[in-house]
Amino acid sequence: MTFTSRLLPVALLAVALAGCHKDEDRRIDGPAERAGRELDEAAKKAAVHLEKANEELKVAADKTGRELDEFAGKAGENLDKAAVAVGRKLERAGEKIQANAEAARQDQEPAKHEKK
Repeated sequence: MTFTSRLLPVALLAVALAGCHKDEDRRIDGPAERAGRELDEAAKKAAVHLEKANEELKVAADKTGRELDEFAGKAGENLDKAAVAVGRKLERAGEKIQANAEAARQDQEPAKHEKK
């Protein structure tokens, strides 16, 4: 009986330790758990890809903005040059109109004197 009384606490300790496993260790993953983990992993990968795409989009937007600013500046310069050129042509046309009007007046003055 001494042997049994000594063996009983050891057996109880072994049974107690056997029951100390975490629930996760004893859990058997079913298809839903596996699918959930796979979805979590896919979501993490997608988040990384989305973050990278977002950064690339920001870089592209900045580049496009700079290019548009540069284009607008050049277009403004070209419009200024065109406006100056049109202004000169209008000024010359006005001068020609004045010269033609002056010539017409001079042609009419002798004709008025001759009628009298």
